[in-house]
Amino acid sequence: MRGIINYIKKQLTQNIIDQINSIDINNIREAEIYDELKPFFERIANENEERARAEKIRREFTANVSHELKTPVTTISGYAQMINNGMAKPEDIKEFSKKIEKESDRLLHLIDDIINLSNLDETDSIEDAQTLDLSHITEEAIRVIEKSAKERNIQIFYSHTPAFIRGNATLIGELVYNLLDNAVKYNKENGSITVFVGEHSDGVEFSVEDTGIGIPEEDTERIFERFYRVDKSHSKKVGGTGLGLSIVKHVCACHNAKISVKSEVGKGTIMYVAFPKDTTGLYDLSHTV
Repeated sequence: MRGIINYIKKQLTQNIIDQINSIDINNIREAEIYDELKPFFERIANENEERARAEKIRREFTANVSHELKTPVTTISGYAQMINNGMAKPEDIKEFSKKIEKESDRLLHLIDDIINLSNLDETDSIEDAQTLDLSHITEEAIRVIEKSAKERNIQIFYSHTPAFIRGNATLIGELVYNLLDNAVKYNKENGSITVFVGEHSDGVEFSVEDTGIGIPEEDTERIFERFYRVDKSHSKKVGGTGLGLSIVKHVCACHNAKISVKSEVGKGTIMYVAFPKDTTGLYDLSHTV
């Protein structure tokens, strides 16, 4: 009897091993698998897909970074060579210098954003978390952004009440500033921005509404991707790096906040950020895109 049992065990084991060995690891979902083994292989398939997805994002990011860095460097080098070789007329040198300065600022902003994203990618937890009044942080960001808003005659309306969250002051400041900066850059001349900070039943709400160019419905899910631009020509004109909303999404994720978008082309955009009442359980950044 024992010999029969051992033989059956050996046969069953061999059947399982044969099936495992015959499976194409790259096409697990299409393979015929014992029901008992399906959860195990499902997990492998998910991990394979996640690795492939991460690798694709890494390759795209590297290619985009190379392109985005090359553009301002090429412009700076071109104007500098013209001046250095005496090809620029004396009356043109001032204008060329302005363009070199503008492209240098763009390059520095791009590098800063890349560093910020890299730091967020490498961070597993929020450092220096403290209780913050979001209304004060927003007020400070509005003061910084007011100059560029006035240059385009854009009015800013701010409604707020004290609203306390738990988080990193620098990161929350980045989130607020980036959303306000976009509301100015992608707004219309003589437009307006309405900013709200306050508590609601589920926690704290922060919203920025503009009267700008708006976002097509098919693009609203992609605007948080790195270097994704809805209107490339407009982004180039206003000097956007294409990383601001990616940073915003990362900061939201690590503070367990949710961001949503409501927009209509030609009429404007509203960005909502909802912070939960209890944000002391800070989120793992590995969950972000």
